[in-house]
This record gives sequence, structure tokens and C-alpha cells, in this order.
Amino acid sequence: ASLGQVYKARLRTWNEDGTEELPEGEGPLVAIKVQRPNMIGSVALDLYILRLLAGAVDSIYSWATNQSPYHVRLVDEFAAASYLELDYENEAANQRRFRADLSSRSLPVRVPAVHAPLSTRRVLVSEWIEGIPLTDADPSTLARLVPLGVELFLAQLLDSGSFHSDPHPGNLLVDGEGRLCLLDFGLCAEIEPEARRAMTAAIVHLLTGDFEALIAVDAVELGFLPPDFDTERVRPVLTKILSEGLLEGGSNLRERKRRLRDISAELNEVFFEYPFSVPPFFALITRGLGILEGIALTGDPEFDIFKASYPYAKRRAVQIFGVHGLNTLRRKYSSR
Repeated sequence: ASLGQVYKARLRTWNEDGTEELPEGEGPLVAIKVQRPNMIGSVALDLYILRLLAGAVDSIYSWATNQSPYHVRLVDEFAAASYLELDYENEAANQRRFRADLSSRSLPVRVPAVHAPLSTRRVLVSEWIEGIPLTDADPSTLARLVPLGVELFLAQLLDSGSFHSDPHPGNLLVDGEGRLCLLDFGLCAEIEPEARRAMTAAIVHLLTGDFEALIAVDAVELGFLPPDFDTERVRPVLTKILSEGLLEGGSNLRERKRRLRDISAELNEVFFEYPFSVPPFFALITRGLGILEGIALTGDPEFDIFKASYPYAKRRAVQIFGVHGLNTLRRKYSSR
């Protein structure tokens, strides 16, 4: 825990008559996270400096490009999340909510229980989970659990709306029974229902190659382009770039990744030329899924995040839009 120190301890419980309920050393194991001294002041200073720099970057971008300024908004979103991350009572509430939500979905993912009476704003006491980082698991375990991890985060992104934004290797464990365990709920993003619906459609359009709808509808609804922007101006060039980067590589993952690297410079030119912006919550989402993909690639160099995402995205799209609506979303791909 970068903002705190975690200790392993045993709880001591007492009977009403004052005697210890369990013999010493036999109480349940717990993880006690204690916030480091003066963290709020240190974090506030860093965020203040970062916001000044973001304002300077926005000023330069506004002068040198047609891109809509968004860096200050990104820093503000990050700052709000950072202050909440310093509030362990908020983290405890997130942890309890995730534990209940995943249980209701029957997703076999373990979230440690919170000992609420012992937790405060700067101290969090949770169930201790013994395990190894997911990245240290053997290839067969990775092959079994990574698809579950993808479904776990897509369920947060497209359905529940509460998104764990910090799935680094230390927060994804495999316990002694081979179960995937999710830890550390300080940094979470909330995604509104309208954004979840638009994102589901965008993923379907992206994975089925319907770049026209992705650009004309989804990019506007998600806030990448302003509502009054004529997307016809940018559609031809973006369709060409995305087609070359995502479709022409076919099922060859290495070729697709090579093409994506090749088109990155072209995408940057387009983003500078037109009034693109990045929705504040999107930075946390891309960070989370990027970390998850990196973990997957340690066990399977051929892992394809697009292919792994499609089954859940398709099921979620059917739930939201219905079978007929999904077929409409896929109309262009089907006619190719």
C-alpha cells in the first residue's frame, strides 16, 4: 500500500465476562492497513503542482491544436479519486459493496471481509488472505483465471458501474484454493448508466468493425467529441486508420499489434487536428484494463484483450438492447 503500511495480525475477542473468547494466538488473521503520517498534505501539494502543469498543457494545446482542453479535468478527476483513496472508511464501503455485488452475480472472486468496528478513516482492518500474486501463478492457473478477470472488470465497467481502477499484480491474488482474490478498493471509479450503455454499444461496434457508428454515435455519447461536431469531417480518416489497425491484421495478434503501433502517430495527428477530448473516468478505465492485459500477457504472449472481451460484451449488449438491437448494432459487420 503506497499510502499506508499493511500489517498481519490476529484479532483478540472477548466474552461478556471479560475472559478471552479464544486462546491467545488462535484468533482470526487480519490485515491492518495504517495510513502513513501527513499523507493528505503531501498528496495535496503534489496534486496542486500537477494541476498547474495541466493548466499550462491545456493552454499550449488550445493555442497549437484544435483539440479540446481536457488535462485539467483529468487531474481534477484524479484528485477527487486520490482524496477518496485517503479515506479508509470510503474504501471499506467500496470493499463491502464489491463483496456483496460479486456474490450476487455468482462470480467466483474472493473479496476480503471488512471488520468495520475496528476501522477508521486512517485504519482499515480486513480479513487476511494468504495467496500469491496472479502474475506468479503457473500458466494453467493463469489460463483459467485471466478470462474470469476480464469478465470481472467488464461486469464492473458495463453493468454495476463501480469500477476497481487499480488492479495491479499486488491487488490480484490466487489463494490456496486456486480462487481469484481482489484487494485494495481505495481507487474506484463510478460510471453513470448512460455511459455504461454507450460503452457497451461502442465495444460491440469496435469488435465488429462498425467504425461508422463508433465515430458518429459512440464517440459523441461518450464525450470524446462535442455534440455539435460534424463527425463526417473525421469519419473517413478514422475509419481508414482503425480498419488498418484492427481489421487488416485479422486473427494474427502480432500483426494486429504491429499495425496498432504503426497507426498511433496517425491517431495523434487526428486528435490534435479535431476537437477530441478524453472523458475523465476513461483514464482510470484504460489504466485498469491495460494492467489486466499486461498480467495476462505474462502467462500467454498470444493473449488478445479484444477476443477475450467479446463474449461478455455481447451478452451484456443482448441484455441492454435485445437480440434485434444487437443485430442492428452488428449490421455493417454482417454485410461485410
